Amino acid sequence: MNIKNCFLTIILISLLLINGCAQNEIEKFETTQPVLKGEILVWTEIPVGLTQEQSAYYKDIVNDAIGQFTKLNPGVKISLKFVLPDEQLSNFSQELVRGAGPDIFAVSLTNDKISALIRSGYLKSLDEDNIDLSQFRQETLQQVSYQDQLYAIPVRLGTQVLCYNKNRVKETPKTLDELILLARRGYSVGFSSTFATAFWGTGAFGGKLFDDSGRMILGENKGWAQWMQWLKNAQNEPNFYLIEDTETLQEAFLQGRLTYMTCSSGWLPLLSEALGNNNLGVALLPGRENQPATPPLWTVGFIFNRASNNNQHQLALKMAQFLTNAQYQQQLQVKAAFLIPVNENAKVDGSLFPRQAVLFEQSKTGIIVSLDQLEKNQAIFDYGYVLYDQVIAGEVTPEEAALKIQQAVNNQFN
Repeated sequence: MNIKNCFLTIILISLLLINGCAQNEIEKFETTQPVLKGEILVWTEIPVGLTQEQSAYYKDIVNDAIGQFTKLNPGVKISLKFVLPDEQLSNFSQELVRGAGPDIFAVSLTNDKISALIRSGYLKSLDEDNIDLSQFRQETLQQVSYQDQLYAIPVRLGTQVLCYNKNRVKETPKTLDELILLARRGYSVGFSSTFATAFWGTGAFGGKLFDDSGRMILGENKGWAQWMQWLKNAQNEPNFYLIEDTETLQEAFLQGRLTYMTCSSGWLPLLSEALGNNNLGVALLPGRENQPATPPLWTVGFIFNRASNNNQHQLALKMAQFLTNAQYQQQLQVKAAFLIPVNENAKVDGSLFPRQAVLFEQSKTGIIVSLDQLEKNQAIFDYGYVLYDQVIAGEVTPEEAALKIQQAVNNQFN
C-alpha cells in the first residue's frame, strides 16, 4: 500500500471512529432525557381590540407555538381553548370551583381577581428552584408574585406609547413642552383622558403611587397633582384635546383630525390595518428633561390550576418555559409587533423592527403593580376615576383630589 492510500485509510478509520463516538453520545443523551407524556388543557386569552381577522392571525401564532412544543415532545397532547377578553377570569373561576378548568391559563395579570383566586387556594404556587428566573426581566417578576411566593410565569408585556400619522408629520416630541409647541404650530394632539390612561405623565413630575413599603403616597409627593395641573393647562392650548372615549379618540386619529395620540400597544394592529402599516408612526411618550414618562406595564402570564395532578402540572410548566425562552420570544416579537417580550435575552433590532424597538424602550420606564397591590390598585382607580374628572372640570384642585384618593385608599386597606 503506497503512502497516499495508507493516509486515506487512516483518515477513513478516524472518521468512522469519530462518527461512532458521536452517535454513542447522541444515543446516551437521548436515553438520559426524560420523555414527556400526557395530556393538558390550555386556555389563552385573546388580546383586547383585535379585529376578527387579527384574532384569527393571533390564534395561528398560538397554534404554531403549541405545534413547535408538541413536535419536540410528541408524547404530549395539548387541547387548546381561546377565551374572549370579557370572559376572562369569570369562566375560569367557575371551572376552578367545581374542580375543573385548564391546567394552565395565559391571562392578563392586572385583574384583581387573581389575588382572590390565590387566597381561595385555587392557583398552584410555583417552585422557584425548578424555574430559571434569571432569564426574565426583573420587573415582570414583581407582577407574578404574591406575598413572596411565585404564582405565575410572565409571557409578554403591553404598555402605552405615542402614535402619530407619518403622512402629516415626521418629527416626534421628546418632551411635553415640545408637544405643546407642536400643537401651537397646528399639529393636533389627543390624549386618552381617564385616571388610568392618563397616569403615564405622573412619573415625569417625580410622582408615584406607592412608597417602598407599599403605602399609597399619591397625595404626598405632589407628582400626580403637578401632572394634573399640566393637563388642565394643556387643554386650553389650541389643537390639544383630552378625550375620554377610546373609540372617539381612535376615530379622530384615523380620520386625520389628530396628528398625535396616546395609545395602548394593543391598539397597534387595528391602527396599522386602518391607517396603513407604513403610515403609522410610534414614538416614546414625551416626558420632561431627564424625567421620562412612566406608563403602566401590563403583564400577561401563565397561571396554574391547583387541581392538576403532578404530571399535568409539570407538562404545563415545561410548555410555559418553552414559550418564554429567548428563541421563541424572539419569534414572538417578529410575528406580533404589538407584543413586548419578557425574556431579557430576546434582543430587538431597531433597524429591522423600529416599532418593536420603541415598545421595548418605552417598557423600560414603565411601572408594574404587584399581585399584592392589585386590590389596592383597583380601589385607587375607582376613586381616581371620579376625582380625575372633577380635577379636569375644575371642581376640585389636583392637590385636594390626590389627598382624597390617598386617604380613602389607606383608610380602606389599613
